[in-house]
Amino acid sequence: MKKTREKFCKFARKKHRWLEFTEEKTVNICNKTNFTEYDANVIVRGLLDEFLDKNFPLKRYIPPQISTKKLPITTNVISHTYLFLSLKLAMLQSNEKSCETLDQYFLDIKMNYAPSFWHFYDFDEALMNMVDIRGISYCDIMPGEICGIIRGILEDGQYATIHLDEFYLTEKESFDTLHLVRENLVYGFDDTKKVFLVYGFGKREKMETFEVSYDDFLFSFEKGRRFYFSGAGYLKMEWCYPVTRIVIKDCDRFQLTEKYLLKKMQEFLYPEKSKDVNGEIQIYGSNVYKWIIEELQGISNRETIDYRTFHLLYEHKRNVYRCLDKLKYDELSENTKKYMKEYETVVKKFNRIRIIYMCKAGISTEEIRKNKIHQTYSLGDDFVHKFVHAVNFELEIIKAMLN
Repeated sequence: MKKTREKFCKFARKKHRWLEFTEEKTVNICNKTNFTEYDANVIVRGLLDEFLDKNFPLKRYIPPQISTKKLPITTNVISHTYLFLSLKLAMLQSNEKSCETLDQYFLDIKMNYAPSFWHFYDFDEALMNMVDIRGISYCDIMPGEICGIIRGILEDGQYATIHLDEFYLTEKESFDTLHLVRENLVYGFDDTKKVFLVYGFGKREKMETFEVSYDDFLFSFEKGRRFYFSGAGYLKMEWCYPVTRIVIKDCDRFQLTEKYLLKKMQEFLYPEKSKDVNGEIQIYGSNVYKWIIEELQGISNRETIDYRTFHLLYEHKRNVYRCLDKLKYDELSENTKKYMKEYETVVKKFNRIRIIYMCKAGISTEEIRKNKIHQTYSLGDDFVHKFVHAVNFELEIIKAMLN
């Protein structure tokens, strides 16, 4: 290992004389140019990538025996706001018992605020208790071993998630155009075709299933390991992992009723007070609107709003209506029947808000793919007015349904 490091240092210095190698695993860029952390990663890891490709080429994966494995998934998931959540829903919604249980976790909204967070608005976080997740760090994966590790997880009847560099995957919109490291769900393999079965973002940024050859899988993982900062910078945090193995936990069967649904709507309308938990501000239910409106109006200097915020709000309304629609209409109270159609209008209003935000902010699918977060303070009073109107309309409908 020491000789390899010395060889790399010699190689890198020939390319860039202003690189200084001090302590182990530390490289200083010693010139007067102000580099960002991203720029530094591009330079140093680019050199490392070139060095490894030249001196330690990857060996093709050969399975120990020929077999196949395919775990069940559902592609029509009930939330697309966050990729990490969508991948777990694909598993959970394929299980009849857990699919029914999920309904209770999409009827409220919670905001967790701390300046270091990369997303703030969530559904009920308790839904993550439905899965057992075990992370595997890059340090625990020797170069060239990822295919065998993933195959072993699947053979055990467990799902796997993995971060891959989409530049090297023909099934991705970013193929051969953009280095973008993102998470994917692996739910099977077929040794006869030498492919893994994968679910994630595909062409046109649509969530879909596709096959990835063992060769491409290995290559895109190892490239993603070297350039993880291009799309998955969060992997440097100690509780985030490039690979996970996931098991669906056994859960009690949940029965959705009108009484339960109205109770959850009441909790959303009249939420518990906001609180500070170890420096993290937690805000519940309809109270999140106050924060969003203040930020839209420029009253607050917080930065929590991006396209995902309005997409999640829309999905919350859509899932409330979906649950209303699941109930047997003939067994609903007359008051609930009366306002169901009005709540469908709530869904449409928030979907319109989501679309207007993206248009006002000049956000295209291409930009969303390249940049996770978009913020804009030039939306104009008209957008704020439309948002406040949609919020007030929703709250009035909920009040009417509860009377």
